[in-house]
Amino acid sequence: MKKYLLLSVVILATGCATTYQAPQTPEKVISAQHSKSTSELLRSAKQVLLLEGYQIQTYDDQAGIISTTLKNKKLTIAQADCGTTMGIDYLKDNRTKTEVALNIIVNDSAITVKSNIHGEYKPGSATNDITLTCVSKGTIESEVLKKITS
Repeated sequence: MKKYLLLSVVILATGCATTYQAPQTPEKVISAQHSKSTSELLRSAKQVLLLEGYQIQTYDDQAGIISTTLKNKKLTIAQADCGTTMGIDYLKDNRTKTEVALNIIVNDSAITVKSNIHGEYKPGSATNDITLTCVSKGTIESEVLKKITS
């Protein structure tokens, strides 16, 4: 009897994991034209990132790039798409953990902000953890871009 109960639990748990539907939302990269100097925008971007709690991993003022490490951040369905299971969005579940890293590219005429989102669904047992494919809907990037350029 115990074997059947255990087998049923295992089948149910793996059944839920196999119903994962990857995100349908196309990934957003947010860009804007600017009239400020590249060095001024890079300085502003570094300040905004630090004030937002991001840790700058690499930057190159000559190339005009800044990259951050992953920051633990609970995302909403308005900010990202991490897929669904049985029609329910993973981001609505409190057992979903998300982390965000930002990349900023500045050239003479434009600034581009792109996020990399790492998601994990942790229902309780390590054997049932799922790595999620997550894509940004552009709100995170738009908010950061607005703060940098203002």
